Amino acid sequence: MPYATVGNLRIYYELTGREDAPLILQFGGSLFGRQNFSMVNDAFRERFRLLSYDYSGYGQSDCPVEHYTIEGWSTEAAGLLDALGIERVLTHGTSMGGMVGLAFTATYPDKVIASCADCSLARCDTHRRTLFRSWRKMAESGTIDDFCDALTIQAVSADFIDAHPDIFETVRHMVSKNAPYTVRQACLAMETMDLEPLVKDIRRPILFTNGTHDIMTPPRLAASGFSAAQIVDAVPEWARLVEFPDIGHAPLLEAPDEAVQVVTDFFLEALEQEGLAAAAAATQTP
Repeated sequence: MPYATVGNLRIYYELTGREDAPLILQFGGSLFGRQNFSMVNDAFRERFRLLSYDYSGYGQSDCPVEHYTIEGWSTEAAGLLDALGIERVLTHGTSMGGMVGLAFTATYPDKVIASCADCSLARCDTHRRTLFRSWRKMAESGTIDDFCDALTIQAVSADFIDAHPDIFETVRHMVSKNAPYTVRQACLAMETMDLEPLVKDIRRPILFTNGTHDIMTPPRLAASGFSAAQIVDAVPEWARLVEFPDIGHAPLLEAPDEAVQVVTDFFLEALEQEGLAAAAAATQTP
């Protein structure tokens, strides 16, 4: 199995897709980890090389019992690239992974070509902080099935659930792949994070993609939060926002074809602007 040593940790990773194509570093969500991208990976592999990995605490990577943070996982990603001898990447993060990607883009601009932060925010408002705290309390109580069911009905629409009744079992299965301790720590990391001070340091193109009806990480928050829309207002020369109407927290699940197209177009544009026209052109003929 492929592992890289980052500090004193063994980090599990996978490199898949076209070897001659631009590389996307994927940041998974708080509960599914790298499994978040399973429904869109085949489409992305037609045009890109993918680097998927388990954060420390997740999946097959080392799982030390420690305090995890968004910024800490961002630093770990930089160490992973160094360990693999990779200089610059595109990044795509979803949910908590979008928050890690935001921190990574602001902190390590020399390692980034362009980024997409899907379903992301920089700081929770009181509503979202309470939501993530309630998740953590449910996970701590040991009622994992109830926790997963609550997560599911908050993440996707009633219509999607009716059309995909197996989604409850799918969510339970994916959440079970990660340590309960880490799930609780991830909720705490989102509750307490404040990435607003990093926003001013964004110097690479970054796309925010959000479902208009997302109740977990909506594109606009109450005054106590700092949302994707506020980030775009703060650094309009670098950031843009695309909203998917009529869906909630899971564009990669509820609107996968559209999500792949929007992200692909953004990355191709960024590659061309970087003068990496040959790399961009290579992705045009899968």
